[in-house]
Amino acid sequence: MESQYFSFQELCNITALPSQTIIEIVDQGIVEPEGTDPETWLFNTQMVSITRKACRLHNDLEIDWSGIALAISLLEELEEIRHENQQLKAQLDRFIAG
Repeated sequence: MESQYFSFQELCNITALPSQTIIEIVDQGIVEPEGTDPETWLFNTQMVSITRKACRLHNDLEIDWSGIALAISLLEELEEIRHENQQLKAQLDRFIAG
């Protein structure tokens, strides 16, 4: 599946966020765009989603950006663990049924 990419300015427009907020999100490592500076940064669709989630956490829960970086990392890890758990349950079900 191909991923769509957005420039820095496109991400600002899509998320309705000021450029300084996007720069802070990148500086905190919440998203890691391709490229070396805002003029060359490229963000994939997953990064758009993460940026929106980060802003909701920042606005709704008043968490600082470094806390958001940690929260998003933990949420991603939780999602991976849930996925692995589903796979293991499916394997166990096949083993028991077999």
